[in-house]
This record gives sequence, C-alpha cells and structure tokens, in this order.
Amino acid sequence: MRVRHIGTGLAAIALALGVSGTALAAQPQVYTWTNPVDVEYFDCGSFVAHGVWDVSHRLTFFSDGSGTAVRDIEVVEFVGAFVNPDTGASIADSGRITFFDTLDANGDYLTTMSNAIRNNPYLHTAGRTDFQTGAYYGMDDFDGGIAAACAALGA
Repeated sequence: MRVRHIGTGLAAIALALGVSGTALAAQPQVYTWTNPVDVEYFDCGSFVAHGVWDVSHRLTFFSDGSGTAVRDIEVVEFVGAFVNPDTGASIADSGRITFFDTLDANGDYLTTMSNAIRNNPYLHTAGRTDFQTGAYYGMDDFDGGIAAACAALGA
C-alpha cells in the first residue's frame, strides 16, 4: 500500500511539473495601444457625418509549447461620437469588438470570428460575425437609424 501511495504521489508531481512546464513555455504575449480616429462615416445629404473616437486595442497572442503563435484575441474598444463637422453637433457613440483568430505556423490567419456591440441612441448593432462563411448572427439596424441620426446632427 505504501508503494502505491508513493507511486501516486510521484505521478502527481510529474503531472504537475509537466503542466507547469508547458504553461511556462507558452505565456501569452499582450500588446496594448490607443489611437485617435476621425473618419467620414455616413452621408446626411448636406454634410457627411464623421466618426470621431479614441480607439483602444488589447491584442493577446497565445502560443504552443514551441513558442509559435496559434491564436489571438484582440479587444477593440471605441469611445467618441458621430459629429457634424459644419456645426459641431454630436451623438455619443461607443462600443466593443472582440476578434478571435486562429493562426497557421507562419502567423497567417486561418479563421476569424468577431463579437461586436455598439452603444448609440440611433445606430444599433450587436452580434457575431463568422468571416469564413460571411454569416452574421445578431441584430444590425445601423442603416435603419441613419435618418434619425442625421436629423439629430442637424440635417
């Protein structure tokens, strides 16, 4: 019986060392940055509304035991507004997009999925996109809110 306990204990120690060694060899790499954006976004007839945001990125790479990146997750958060550049009128706009990628041995994308949500009083979107098939699951009424957004911006 004592031999069985010792054997079980040694197996547990070997398993713990194997798991911790693998975990140590494959620590995720995290990169963060923020950038301002000011881009023409939708046409209101008498002006083109600009999207003006501060965009924050957090990109995390996950590697296999040899250090080769096999997948990543990028979280993109944006906070700002849609703006009438002629009058300065604005509508608050924010949201989050999370990209899930798998990578080949060269670091090229194999698959990409994204989850997105927009917080805006007129322009509503929330859903998941499968970039391989083009399938979208969720609600996207962005275009349906453009007339109301343009009116709020002074069109």
